[in-house]
Amino acid sequence: MNAYTVESPRRDFTGESVGVHFHKGTGRVDDSTKDGRAAIEYFRRQGYALTPEADDEPDVEEPQDYPQEPFDPAAHDVTDVLAYLEDADHDEALRVLDAEAAAKKPRTTITGKREEILAVKATETPATTDTKGAEQ
Repeated sequence: MNAYTVESPRRDFTGESVGVHFHKGTGRVDDSTKDGRAAIEYFRRQGYALTPEADDEPDVEEPQDYPQEPFDPAAHDVTDVLAYLEDADHDEALRVLDAEAAAKKPRTTITGKREEILAVKATETPATTDTKGAEQ
């Protein structure tokens, strides 16, 4: 629905015109009904000023399932990194473990579990595995 503020050519007009109430030359109309759409077209043809009203509903940003920036293990403590690695896929786990190993002071609590973490990731089945033709 689009709503408009309507300015009459006569600033002192108070009353009704094509179903829209005006007070001191200003009215409001929206296009949610057939009558409202007809009034808008009438006002346009007659030279009334139509100004779109601001949308009352703010834009809602959809939550994302992934971080916008790549996960940086150096910015997190050991507990957070290990928790992140539990949910990460194999490639992401490998990237994070490589980043940790390349750090100036790698944390052995994380790097010492590299083989164990990657072994678990290698055995996990991706959720999008194609099973087409598996019954043949």
